[in-house]
Amino acid sequence: MGILSTEGATTLTVPHPSQAPALLGGTFTTPWFVVDDERTKDFEKASYHDEYPHAYEGEDEYGDGLVEGFHLLSLLDVLCNHSLWSEGPWIAWNYGLDNVRFVSVIRTTDPFRVHGHVREVIDRGDQGHLVVTDLRAEVRGRERPGFVATQRALWSTV
Repeated sequence: MGILSTEGATTLTVPHPSQAPALLGGTFTTPWFVVDDERTKDFEKASYHDEYPHAYEGEDEYGDGLVEGFHLLSLLDVLCNHSLWSEGPWIAWNYGLDNVRFVSVIRTTDPFRVHGHVREVIDRGDQGHLVVTDLRAEVRGRERPGFVATQRALWSTV
C-alpha cells in the first residue's frame, strides 16, 4: 500500500545543506504508512528470511502479517525523506543507526508513522554536517511505539 495518508504529517527543511545547524531541536512527522503483503514477501525473499535454517522451520508465534524489524528500518530512508530535507543540491548519506529497539509488533495491517527530533548537528567541515535524529514509530491506536532508533545522516552538497 505505501503512503496511506498525509494527515498530521509535518516537514522540517532548510534552504541549503550548509544551513543544517538550523535544524537542531526541530521535529517532523512522516505520512502514515502501511506495508503491503507482497513487499513483505519480497523483503523476506531478498533477505533470505524465507529460508529457515533451524528446527523451528515454519513455526510463527507472531501470527500472519508480521513486518520484520530490519524491513521496518529499511523504510526509514523513504519515510524520513518525505519530511526532512534541504532545498539546495545535497545528498544525505546513511551514517548508521544507534539505540534501535523493537518495542511492539507491526503487521501489514498496522498504519504507522515516524516522529523525528533532531538531537544534534555536528559540523564535519568540507564533508558537510552529521544530522543525528531520534525516531519513534507511532502505530495507530497504540500507546507503545513499534520501534525507536537514533539515525545518523551525513548531509553534504553534491
